[in-house]
Amino acid sequence: MSSASEIGAAIIEAAANGDLKQLRAIRKKVNDEWEFRKICDEYSDFSTGRTVLHLAAGIGHFEMCKFLINSVGVHIDAFTYKRCTPISEAVKGGHNKIVEFLIKQGADDGIPNTVGSTPLHYALLKDNSELVELLVAEGALLDADSVDGTPLQIAASRGNLKAVKSLLYWEADPNFYAAVDDGPLVCAVKSRSLESLAFLLAAKANPNMYVSGLSPLGFAAKEGDTRFLKCLLRSNADPNLVQTDIYKPIEEAAMVHNRAAVEILFPVTARLPHYPNWTVDGIIEYTHSEEFKTMNEEKLTKCLTELELAGMHNASHKDYYNAINKYKRASLLDPSNPRWISKRSLWSSHMGSGGYAMIDALRWIRLKPDLPVPHHGGENAAAANVIFKKFLMAGLAFLLDPNNQEKCSAFGIGLFNYFALLCEMSSPLEILAL
Repeated sequence: MSSASEIGAAIIEAAANGDLKQLRAIRKKVNDEWEFRKICDEYSDFSTGRTVLHLAAGIGHFEMCKFLINSVGVHIDAFTYKRCTPISEAVKGGHNKIVEFLIKQGADDGIPNTVGSTPLHYALLKDNSELVELLVAEGALLDADSVDGTPLQIAASRGNLKAVKSLLYWEADPNFYAAVDDGPLVCAVKSRSLESLAFLLAAKANPNMYVSGLSPLGFAAKEGDTRFLKCLLRSNADPNLVQTDIYKPIEEAAMVHNRAAVEILFPVTARLPHYPNWTVDGIIEYTHSEEFKTMNEEKLTKCLTELELAGMHNASHKDYYNAINKYKRASLLDPSNPRWISKRSLWSSHMGSGGYAMIDALRWIRLKPDLPVPHHGGENAAAANVIFKKFLMAGLAFLLDPNNQEKCSAFGIGLFNYFALLCEMSSPLEILAL
């Protein structure tokens, strides 16, 4: 092996195969120990960016990890293309012994990757209670947001009462959520974990706080198990809350024929004037009438128009935070329309919030997974190709440096323009003029 690239390729192959003997043999052939360490740190798997330590940690090869850190001195917090660290790879693989070893050697267990996920997020997604306890005790970031939500949202959404208790014990905020619209209380209701719901409420989670979508009470009203509804009402959840939801909790219950929930909510819900017969039977009957359906289709269209206009107004005044909230609401009311998501990504990029821009970009891609590369013939072909190339280049630059505000903004604009091109909202030439 005469070149650094050949040595690097051999190192990566040995790590991928878990061949420590081969790795030691390669080291002996490189006379300069500093040069060997440099190659280990700089060369990585071409497709993922995993270094030799990432690969060793991911496959659970403890002795190789010890060799690389104690004998070679490789960089312990190296990044893959998606900014994942070796400790994240070990957590994802469920290799508890390696995680503990890396922490003792000084690995940073709070570094988020490009979608905001930290080792604690991955431990919760794997339902690995031992690692959750280890990471929170070591001071992991409890309120770090990610594409899957905060650690508390993940724990509640999986009905993991032990993790919910542990996170709250270490003072995770029961009212914080951003990227994922369902707050911890809603997550607990959706996972049908009454114990998690009760524990969150005891920890002062606000039953009337939410940014968009259904309130905790609105979700509980749709559940056949009315204990969730009763638990929230005992904690002062307000069934008459002034809000922008199209339906009140009692209507949510009636629309799914949840008579038991309607009966519980009826005595505490103020009469809605457009109901001709304000009784339990009358409410259920009216919510399934053609009049109700027509009225609410019109209300939905009006609401979406108002949200879009208000969001554009906020964005034009650089009030991107409120613009994003408007489009979050629009997306929940009209979930099959990816336009709301693409605009949220654009506004996040303008705010310099690279993680949130990427999160919404991934949501958009999930919603439209089969969209082809755009092909336009005629006079607009060249312009379409320029837009697509700009989007790809901006996306690559952002992935490599997601904390760079300039690259973040370019990525958001590129995504929005690419989406507009695909949906033919305007011609490519008009988009290029933006």
